[in-house]
Amino acid sequence: MSDSGVLVQKYNGDDSRFSVNKKEILRYAGYFKADIELDDEMEKILYQVIDEANSKISYKVCYRRLDLKWEEDMPQLPFENNSKKIAEFLKGSDELVMFAATIGLDIDRLIARYQRVSPVKALFLQAYGAERVECLCDVFCDEFKEKAALESKGCTLRYSPGYGELPLERQIDYFNLLECNRHIGISLNESLLMTPSKSVTAMFGIGQVCSGEARHTCSNCNKTDCEYRNCRD
Repeated sequence: MSDSGVLVQKYNGDDSRFSVNKKEILRYAGYFKADIELDDEMEKILYQVIDEANSKISYKVCYRRLDLKWEEDMPQLPFENNSKKIAEFLKGSDELVMFAATIGLDIDRLIARYQRVSPVKALFLQAYGAERVECLCDVFCDEFKEKAALESKGCTLRYSPGYGELPLERQIDYFNLLECNRHIGISLNESLLMTPSKSVTAMFGIGQVCSGEARHTCSNCNKTDCEYRNCRD
């Protein structure tokens, strides 16, 4: 398996691709699950939170793009794997992109401050941070989708440690392979949780017979008991 090493991509939040998805923020805040609407006062607080948080966010990704070899219908990943579901997920891929994304530590500090003085703002900040890092992942994956299309290829959905048959312990391999702390300032503790908290690690495949789909929706996830599942999707 060959690659060009770890690369770093930084983004400007003023880019139109980073437009705010209010629906997603409310999903992460639990409004859809509780089946309640946002009243005028809560909406005012939400947008206050967004305005304050925007200056605290920095969008960064580090990644590796690797050749993907296959043996007996199993992908030869840069970590231990014997999952047929992961093989099915990567079916048709001849390249693998492994990445880590974060929106930085300052928003964690802002959340911690509001947890002491305004639980409502803290809740909205948590939700906004989740929406922002997912938006970052979507923008990053969409870039590869566009590049792949120029080569008559497509991209799979992304797949993260801790989901399906990719154990959370694989986080250690991601951090070893990507050197996340050195490149974009993400650290991993003994419980395999990341700091900054609004960070994601994931992988996706690129190939000529892939679906061309690089975005997540709740409707294509089989984890129906997820507390953040969008029942309106």
